[in-house]
Amino acid sequence: MENQTGQSQFLESFGLKNAAFFIGLGAYWALGILPCDSQTFSGNLDTDPTVLVSQARLTNNNSGHNLETTLVDIKAVDAPAMHEENGKIGVGSENRYGQGIIIDSSGIIATNKHIIGNARHIYILLSSGETLEAKLLLNSQADLSLLKIDSPLPLRSISLADPSEIQIGSNVVAIANAGFNPQRIRGGHIIKIFREIKSNNIELLEMNIPLKPGDSGGPILNEEGSLLGLIMGKQISDPGKSYAIASSRIQQEYFKYRNSVLN
Repeated sequence: MENQTGQSQFLESFGLKNAAFFIGLGAYWALGILPCDSQTFSGNLDTDPTVLVSQARLTNNNSGHNLETTLVDIKAVDAPAMHEENGKIGVGSENRYGQGIIIDSSGIIATNKHIIGNARHIYILLSSGETLEAKLLLNSQADLSLLKIDSPLPLRSISLADPSEIQIGSNVVAIANAGFNPQRIRGGHIIKIFREIKSNNIELLEMNIPLKPGDSGGPILNEEGSLLGLIMGKQISDPGKSYAIASSRIQQEYFKYRNSVLN
């Protein structure tokens, strides 16, 4: 892969051992979100996740998108935030690392708030190997941050999945560490959907995908390569279960920011 060398150098210089910790759901998510369906799905993934990714790449390329170019690595410098260490939740000031995804070709990136914290500087590594400093646009209670970079080169953005197509049992693929390294691709299913009580909008997805430190902010894709959600964390009591901020919530926060700017 063309950007593999640049990414590995970036990760080595940033210190991969210091990758962002995963935080329990209750530490970040706003109250008032309940599962809309208590059904549990426990099937196995029917299709090799690398096959799903190949299908997604083909679909997106036909649409003028290249998935690799929408993924980024993030370093947040001196970012006081909550973190998990040795099974305990604490607050510390440190450099934090994670992933993100470009959702607007103007340079707007979605990632986790727990990666960014109150960082003094935020650096973005693009698939081209270029590193740019980002500015923070928005922090949401949904553990979501929106960032902005100004790139001299054209950027591509990921397409967001239609919320009406998100269903329990759907095949999903998690892409970690902002690259398509087969060792970092994991497949699974949506096993539960959470909605906001008043609006009934999908807020959170629960999946049967085990995650590792450093996966925060990575995308959850459907078989078409569209963004279903953003990796948020794992369930501490059951590491085989993980959570993602739904694409509908990401879109909601994006429009909230855009409208605030226009007004």
